[in-house]
Amino acid sequence: MSLENKVALVTGAGAPSGIGAATAHKLAEEGASVIITGRNAERGEQVASDLAAFGDVRFALVDLGDRKSVAKLIDAVGSVDVLVNNAASYRDSLGPVLTQTVERNAESWETNIQAPFQLVAGLVPGMIERKWGSIISVSSIASMLAMPGMATYGAQKAAIDGYTRGWAAEFAEHNVRVNSVAPGSIDTEAVITEMGGEEAFQKLRDQAAITRPAKPAEIAEVIAFLAGDKASFITGQVIVADGGRVIK
Repeated sequence: MSLENKVALVTGAGAPSGIGAATAHKLAEEGASVIITGRNAERGEQVASDLAAFGDVRFALVDLGDRKSVAKLIDAVGSVDVLVNNAASYRDSLGPVLTQTVERNAESWETNIQAPFQLVAGLVPGMIERKWGSIISVSSIASMLAMPGMATYGAQKAAIDGYTRGWAAEFAEHNVRVNSVAPGSIDTEAVITEMGGEEAFQKLRDQAAITRPAKPAEIAEVIAFLAGDKASFITGQVIVADGGRVIK
């Protein structure tokens, strides 16, 4: 298996129907020992239990909006070979700009930007020492397209793409690769709710060449590919998986 004897950390995997859980499933199938994080202990433990049939999957209760909580996670996990920055907060970061404030946006900036930075700063030294590592951040096509009500979220994801390119340039000499995956419409309950319900979400789907939403497992396949040595010559890239939304 391509990730045998590797340890993977997947943030924001506490929802059974989300990209994080699907990614943990796929990485475990590829042989990795997987640590998933979430803010709901009961739900996260259940996801880990459900995925145990596919490999070694453990849950860590973490609030990625709290820097002390992230620091404790770094200390607890120790060596990590694959880091998937999947967790995202939509809290107060969607909607008209004039309804937002710096204070209301603080939590989403912490989760979406500060936590990935903190995890990379804490975990990459071990990857450099072992001369192997793969970091994949889940971005969004909102970083590339002008979307009303998504300026703040798009800016956060654009920052992640900027980190991806910068980190890739810094860590390449140590055989640590860094990439992002930018999904389009994803068929999860959380996304549909945040987008304003099924009718509003369908309008987004219709803007792509493939007018159905992606399944979380389809995005997980891309992440798993980037995680392993089959993608050994790919770094600093933002891989768009959006059913052709950007090309339209």
